[in-house]
Amino acid sequence: MSKKNFYCNAILTCKDHNDLDKKTIKKYISGINLMENAGKEIFKFIKNKFDKNKKINILCGPGNNGGDGFVVERLLKENNFKNVNLFCTVKKNNLKNDAKLAFEKGSKDIKNISKLHISKNDLIIDSLFGSGLKKNISGKLKKIIKKINLKRPYCISVDLPSGINGDSGEIYGIAIKSNTTITFTKKKPGHLLSPGTDYSGEVLVKNIGIDLNKLFYKAKIFENHPSNWKNDFPWPNNNSHKYKRGFSLIICGDKMTGASRLAARGAARIGCGMICLGVPRKRFDIYSTENPIALIESLDNEKDLKKILKDKRINTVLIGPGLGISEKKFKLIKNVVNKKNRIIVLDADALKNNFKKIISIRKTNIVVTPHDGEFNHMLKALNIKKKNNRIENASNFVKKTKINLILKGNTTIICSVDGRISINKNTSPFLATGGSGDVLAGMVTGLISQKMNIFEAACAAVWIHGEIAKTKGPGLIAEDLTEMIPNILKKLK
Repeated sequence: MSKKNFYCNAILTCKDHNDLDKKTIKKYISGINLMENAGKEIFKFIKNKFDKNKKINILCGPGNNGGDGFVVERLLKENNFKNVNLFCTVKKNNLKNDAKLAFEKGSKDIKNISKLHISKNDLIIDSLFGSGLKKNISGKLKKIIKKINLKRPYCISVDLPSGINGDSGEIYGIAIKSNTTITFTKKKPGHLLSPGTDYSGEVLVKNIGIDLNKLFYKAKIFENHPSNWKNDFPWPNNNSHKYKRGFSLIICGDKMTGASRLAARGAARIGCGMICLGVPRKRFDIYSTENPIALIESLDNEKDLKKILKDKRINTVLIGPGLGISEKKFKLIKNVVNKKNRIIVLDADALKNNFKKIISIRKTNIVVTPHDGEFNHMLKALNIKKKNNRIENASNFVKKTKINLILKGNTTIICSVDGRISINKNTSPFLATGGSGDVLAGMVTGLISQKMNIFEAACAAVWIHGEIAKTKGPGLIAEDLTEMIPNILKKLK
């Protein structure tokens, strides 16, 4: 992953933003000039989108977020916008620092926010609270925000919708539901995580003069996008043959046979050259008649596993889809994890069979793919205290276990043992269908088997999986995911 591409999609926490602001102010640009630059970007957006006769209500808090609103108010009036009204949560005498300077450069016409009257035809500039908010919104302001959300005027939020935690996306009691959020330098996690993402609307990122390269910032969190991993994708060349394109073992269950078959097709379609299905003897006929893409081997115990893994070309093992839960399955998972010379992907039932004991055997070159429900059980089993921040929960899990994590959901979080975190918003509600997770597990396994780095492989599989669902839309079933992988790969190539 190149530094350039990494910066293109970097996400900054609230602390990151604050630290970079301070460093920039100390070395390069004054705080009031950063505020001016922010206000100019918001003004440009309004100027290009709205008529000068539009009624515009600017709602300001006492801090820097409010200061941005003061700049916007001044610029609108200087450019002949006819109906601009400024409301603030505090009296002008209580304004401080750069916010006070920004206000004093303007009209000085300020109204108490309690006097705000809203109609659905208004334009609301939400400059109340940014990342500095740490407590629930209550009282009169809560009632005002309720009215705004009820009337649904077009709303532009500055930095964050007021009431949204910039790091977790959680709501501080109530939040403004915005049409557009204009933020600066880079997005925050709260723009991408639920419920914050649902309140942010379209998020526009504007440059106000903070240079990450000059400040020697090393990004750790980024938004998942092909530019981050496309150059690492294992495209075949003229010298490729099937064993050079990876050899995966998928261990199958005896009841939900469709799950592992979907995983196998996902691995094959993403480019894995060879696949072996390790299947229970009593289901051998079922698997052998319906899986022409894979070798079929009997696998019921440790002896069978050893026999299969004598083939050193097998470099990746997936276990969990349709496996079932029992003491016998637990022993099988344990034996698989104990094979330290392979990368192991644990999915579905493999995460439910005494997970704590499983990971005590081995903690390197393992990938787990839980959804939130499974993940919560895993946190409990490991005595990791659950917090309201999914990124923090994911990061704490990886730090404790040294295991790579794909935490699935409407926003999927991918955490690497090296500290990198990817937030994936390229998704679709139509993925909520049986078998879609099995296909994803197979895609991850298939890319890793082709010697793609674990983290990049996970990011690529998750993004492609979501892109297929967005493309297909209503009526999507798991089989569609496997059949459409080639179409998406063609677009990426």
